[in-house]
Amino acid sequence: MAEHDVDLLVIGAGSGGVRAARIAAGYGASVMVAEEYRVGGTCVIRGCIPKKLLVYASRFAEEFEDAAGYGWTLGEPVFDWSSLVAGKSRALSSPTPRRSNARASRS
Repeated sequence: MAEHDVDLLVIGAGSGGVRAARIAAGYGASVMVAEEYRVGGTCVIRGCIPKKLLVYASRFAEEFEDAAGYGWTLGEPVFDWSSLVAGKSRALSSPTPRRSNARASRS
């Protein structure tokens, strides 16, 4: 097994681990991050971010209904679950997960 001489070994590349590594490296520390799966951790890959994407998508039905009152004429909206799931997967496979079309976050 290879030996590595580092100042800080961070176990887990979730939000907290990545932040700790960046802060330590910013102070000049030699840092190594150990991650079993993917950078991002539970929140980004399986929790908060996927939930936010699904909640964001769920709000569109009401927005379409309200649009007519603001001068918009829209056809009948059609929802496609498989497209939503594919879009979520694309967003989460990105190095920096975010909504497609680089839209600002709406909490």
